[in-house]
Amino acid sequence: MIRVLQVVGTMYPGGIENFIMNLYEKIDREKFQFDFVVHLQKENDHCQRIREMGGNVYELPRLTADPIGNLSGLYKIIKKNKYQIVIRHTANALIAPQLLAAKLAGAKTICHSHNETDPQMSLHKIGRVLMKFVADKRLACSKKAGEWMFCKKEFQVIHNAINVNKFAYSEEKAEKIREEFAIREKHVYGHIANFRESKNHMFLLDVYKEIAKLDDKAVFFCLGDGDLRPEIEKKIKELNLEDRVILTGTRHDANYFMSCMDVLLFPSFFEGLPLTLIEAQIAALPAIISDTITKDVIVTEGLVTMESIEDSSEIWAKKAVQLQKDGETQSRQCQRKAIRDAGYDMDELVKWYESYFTELAK
Repeated sequence: MIRVLQVVGTMYPGGIENFIMNLYEKIDREKFQFDFVVHLQKENDHCQRIREMGGNVYELPRLTADPIGNLSGLYKIIKKNKYQIVIRHTANALIAPQLLAAKLAGAKTICHSHNETDPQMSLHKIGRVLMKFVADKRLACSKKAGEWMFCKKEFQVIHNAINVNKFAYSEEKAEKIREEFAIREKHVYGHIANFRESKNHMFLLDVYKEIAKLDDKAVFFCLGDGDLRPEIEKKIKELNLEDRVILTGTRHDANYFMSCMDVLLFPSFFEGLPLTLIEAQIAALPAIISDTITKDVIVTEGLVTMESIEDSSEIWAKKAVQLQKDGETQSRQCQRKAIRDAGYDMDELVKWYESYFTELAK
């Protein structure tokens, strides 16, 4: 059996974490064992599911808070359990010392870049120098994410693939959510992301306020959770949207919400290649996204609209309401072929990873 250690921050549901879990669910677990290192375990995260599937979860202190404890702990875990492969999923190069610890412990190392920018630019540049020597293999979710992490070093673009059937549009899924939240006759606008600065929730709420002025049947979902929740709740009250905005917390059925929503809004300041937007296209869910997001995320015709992050909340709102109206006269057809043709089918990616891990472990 090939033992693979996945090193992440947390396994709280999000784009990267869901991608890893999708892969773990599908891969041949008699041949490949995934274990995980995190710096925090939280309620409703994926850790319980990992254990149910036979995986181990190790908790170490955060690298930036206790570098010696993190690096020595990681070295000991790899050495003791004889992991052949260590993958570090990351948005920046600050984690390069972890890959060095993994190499010293005898593992082959993979860095998987999941973002195209990061606020900690100075530290990232320092980490990139070390990255040249500590990553045996380099993967990225997009060309820009690879260039951001590895500069001129060779890397492979590996799409964060999806279980296509899971996210296909379903009237039954939509009705389940409408019934749960008593919104049968409403127009549903939504957002799916953990509550982080990069996701731009404050602007999102301004857009929701403007939509409410134009559409008296509008209700708004925010799926996710995080440290910014108190600020978000405060702004919802300031905008008098308590009766309109539904904060669902962490959910493991985002695919159901995508069938229920009429329009998805995604005004992020920056992203890598957000898996949520690929999932939304499978569900044939119209979306308005910020122009800071790579165009590579658009793999279907007519579903995704790019809007300037500098434009007003009123402009975003008008476009969202128009998309909702247009959708009333259109049927939602699963975009299965377009997604598979673009390389986002999890079944195909699993075959690739099984071959990749087997070759690397030799």
